[in-house]
Amino acid sequence: MTVARALKIDRESAAKFSFLLAAPIVAAAVLVDITSFTLSIPFFVGVIASFIVGLIVIKFLMDFLKKGSFKIFAIYRIILGLIVIGAFFIK
Repeated sequence: MTVARALKIDRESAAKFSFLLAAPIVAAAVLVDITSFTLSIPFFVGVIASFIVGLIVIKFLMDFLKKGSFKIFAIYRIILGLIVIGAFFIK
């Protein structure tokens, strides 16, 4: 979303695109878990619960983006990323 905002894409479109990019990855993770583990009720309850919570969080974030900004979060991620890269090279 930070890169999309840097490319002058509006906040709502950047967020929608970001969430759409995540959907196939999440679906693939569920499919891998289904094929590698025994199917159980707790697994399906977890998938359904995470889907519902994900929808609620996406709705909250979309409403937040209409009023607020992720600028502080973007700065935090950049600083944290630089710290992690620095720590990797120092080790």
